[in-house]
Amino acid sequence: MNTLLENYQQLQAETPRLRAVDAAEKLGVSEAELLNAMVGVNVTSLDPTKIPEILKTFKKLGHVMALTRNNHVVNEIKGVYEKLYISERNDSLMGVAINPGGIDLRLFLHKWHSVFLVESEHHSSIQFFDIAGKAVHKVFTTAQSNMSELVNLKERFKVPAYKLTVTSEEKPTQLLRVLSEEELAAFRAAWAKLEDVHLFPKLLDTHNLGRVQALDLVGSPWSYEIPSNVLPEVLEAVKAQAQEIMVFVGNHGAVQIYSGQVNTLKQVGEWYNVLDPQFNLHAKAQQFDRAFVVRKPTDNGETVVTSIEFFDAQGDTLLTLFGRRTEGKKQTAEWQTICHNLTEEKLAMIS
Repeated sequence: MNTLLENYQQLQAETPRLRAVDAAEKLGVSEAELLNAMVGVNVTSLDPTKIPEILKTFKKLGHVMALTRNNHVVNEIKGVYEKLYISERNDSLMGVAINPGGIDLRLFLHKWHSVFLVESEHHSSIQFFDIAGKAVHKVFTTAQSNMSELVNLKERFKVPAYKLTVTSEEKPTQLLRVLSEEELAAFRAAWAKLEDVHLFPKLLDTHNLGRVQALDLVGSPWSYEIPSNVLPEVLEAVKAQAQEIMVFVGNHGAVQIYSGQVNTLKQVGEWYNVLDPQFNLHAKAQQFDRAFVVRKPTDNGETVVTSIEFFDAQGDTLLTLFGRRTEGKKQTAEWQTICHNLTEEKLAMIS
């Protein structure tokens, strides 16, 4: 038995409910390295060159739970893994599952590096990791899953244990640009002329700006900084007014989107949670560093879409909330009021 596995089993005996991601951190390895050490126990290596094919088999599993997380937020949606499309864009493999109200995903498959099947007496899961050994996406069976299809998946894609190489991906430091008055005016004018929210990343690239710096620079009426600890307040207001929202949680390998209402809200330790039957959100809200109410023109400038965006201290997006809408229609007046009230509170704090 290898030393890492022995150390993990000892840690498990001392702390039976410790999650693998937390155990890996305590053991000083990545989560993928920990699972790789468990191959042959309750873990099976799957063929990483067949990730698109593996994803396409998930529909046959039926009812599952999809999980995508970053350091401080976890998004869990129960449903069927369907309407999945794989394509290549600019030599990068991408996946998309467009299922509003269900398992709705944007997958950056060129960032995915390894995959394992983990089996336990409670449930089984297929877990995907990046080159640094960090989880990008996981799919768990439920009581309604077709377990015979899981057996088929295992037999079709299993491979012998292989040497797993992890490489720390150093994220380049985003240097703050100093814009001239002309450059700033051009950026603000371009923002005001946005015709589609999906063009926003291109706007940032064109002006060579990080997201947080862009929100700082553009100012009113497009961006308002708000207190970073407002998530409970926002979700309580959403619940009270029975609003449908869109909840975006992602990492550099995947974005998972929930669309619908939230009902059961609860603080448990350091986590603030949505605990609904088909959707769970877990957020270490005290780790949020900055937050903004953001407004973007869309539908050829006819409609302004408002979001609430939360960031960590490195400027990475942790969580984004939108009022749910259908294409070509406005967000509800209730959602706009929730966002407006946050900006009014911020203005009051400043004055």
